[in-house]
This record gives sequence, structure tokens and C-alpha cells, in this order.
Amino acid sequence: MITLPIIWYLIICLELALYVLLDGANLGVGIVSLFPQQESKRASMLTILGPIWNANETWLLVAAGTLFGAFPAVYSIGLNALYLPGVIILIGLILRAVSFEFHAFSVHKRPWSFAFGLGSLITAIGHGAALGGLLSGIAVVDGHFAGGPLSWATPLTGIIIVGVVASYLVLGYAYLIRRMAYENQHETFSRLLTTVGITFVALAIATLFLPVQNFLFFTRWVEPPSMYYLTAIAVGIVIASAFLLHAVIRHRHAERLYPLALIIFGLGFVGMLVGTYPYLMPPSITLFDAASPHNTLVFMLWGIGPILPIVLLYNIYLSRVFRSDAHEVRANAYDI
Repeated sequence: MITLPIIWYLIICLELALYVLLDGANLGVGIVSLFPQQESKRASMLTILGPIWNANETWLLVAAGTLFGAFPAVYSIGLNALYLPGVIILIGLILRAVSFEFHAFSVHKRPWSFAFGLGSLITAIGHGAALGGLLSGIAVVDGHFAGGPLSWATPLTGIIIVGVVASYLVLGYAYLIRRMAYENQHETFSRLLTTVGITFVALAIATLFLPVQNFLFFTRWVEPPSMYYLTAIAVGIVIASAFLLHAVIRHRHAERLYPLALIIFGLGFVGMLVGTYPYLMPPSITLFDAASPHNTLVFMLWGIGPILPIVLLYNIYLSRVFRSDAHEVRANAYDI
């Protein structure tokens, strides 16, 4: 039976998925900009991201606000347990925002394009640290966080950080190939192939390590019906990955790389949800334990619920308006 806590759980998952997939590509583009290349290339990257990066980050703010209202216990415990990863993410986001504005008006572009890439890398590391800390397990006693400031820093977290950064690079390369014919650089496909390999190695190691760190994940792979869902998701990831690797190795169907990357990481996100449901903080707090009172959830559904389609339509409209290729975009404030 679908209940209000489940509805808000699904809404938050959708918001986070949209943020990770959309802003993940933007973060990947920022990390790519750190590699040696002409400054005009970096300026083009900021040009194609300038109109949409803040819209993509809207989903993070909406998800945080939704979590605060629907599952306040998880919000408060999570802030305590993952305080340092949160600070890392905040520093990276601030650095990215500042670099966009200063790059537009500064005479010396290189320091600010570097700050843009560095902020993207810092944010990606923060994402990996937060996810790793969550999946490693958060100690909760009597409804309060019972760990220390570095409880999130586990070997699993280190593996997940590498995987998150590599996966954002995959999304970033695929996005650039789609938007600005970035495949004209001969090394791009080989770099994409390398990052795909690193991503899957990190994913495989993390998958094997998760049951050791948290027994919950082992039971999901051996007990029905979750084992059937996870197996189907794994098969879907393998098939999509085969198509992606074929396109990369053969240097063909470049327009399919970004959609395939979105499918792969979208399936990975769904697999993580299947592996953790109904826990919001494995292995102790479920979404039913942490949910706000019924009246609060009803009020949010009628008060905040209508805002979500508006934000979604706004993002779709914005991406359609600025979907032209980078070489078709007229020179603007982000060009050098």
C-alpha cells in the first residue's frame, strides 16, 4: 500500500536523482576543464554551462527542504553525521558560483577557470564522502547521532569517492561530446574509456565491500524479491554499458553516449534504493520511523507538491532554450 511517507520518499529520491544526473554532468565538465587544453575550450565550457548550472542545483535545495519537512529526524542526524562532507560540498559550490561571475568580467581568465574546475572537483569529492558515509552506516542511539566527526571516513567511502569522481567525468565527457563536438580531440575517447573503466572497477569493489561494511546489503542480494530486482538492474547496466563501450571503442554514435551514460547511472541509483529500502539511514532508521506526522505530510503535499512540477517544467524549458551547440552560441560574457 502506498502511504504518505512512501510518496515523500519517492519524491526526494526523484529530486536527488535529477540533481545527481543533471549537475553531475556539469561537475564532470568542470573537472575536465582542469586538464591541459586551450583556454578558449575552457571558456566554451563555461558558456554552455552558464545558463543552466544554477537551475540544476535547484534540485539539491528542493531535496534538502523536502527532507527537512518530511523526515526531520534524518535531516538533523544526517547534518551531524555528515557535517564535514557537507562543508566540503558547500565550499565547492561557492567556489563554482564565484568563478562563473569573476570569469565573465575578469581580464585574467585562467585563475577563474581553474577555480571553476577546482570547485567542481571539491563538490564531487564531497558527494562521494557523503554517500560513502551514509552507506557505511550511521551510529544512532536514542534518536541521536552517536559517532564522531570522522565516522564517515571509512575505506568504503574512499572507494566511493573515486567512483563518484570518475562517474561524473564520464557524464562530463559524454555531455561535451554531445554539446560541442568535443570528440574532435583525439584523446577524448581514450580518456572516456579510461574513466568508464575506473568507474566500473570502483563500483565492483564497492559492491563487494558493502556487505562487509553493512550486512543489510548482503541480505538484499540473497532474499526475494529484492534479489530479482537487483539482478534485473545489474543486467540492464551491463547491456547499456556494452552499447556505451562499443560506441566509445568504435568512435561511433557519439550522440548516444550521453543518454547511455544517464541510463547507466540512473539504473545504478535505482539499484542503490532497492538495496537500502526502507532505510533512510542504514541500518537503523527507516522512512516510517523518521516520517513527520500525518498532518504535516498532507500539508506539504498540498502546499509544496505543486511547486515540484513548476521547477521541473522550468528546467525543461531552460534546457530547450539553451540546447544549441556551443559553436552556434554567439560570443557572450563567458567568452575570452
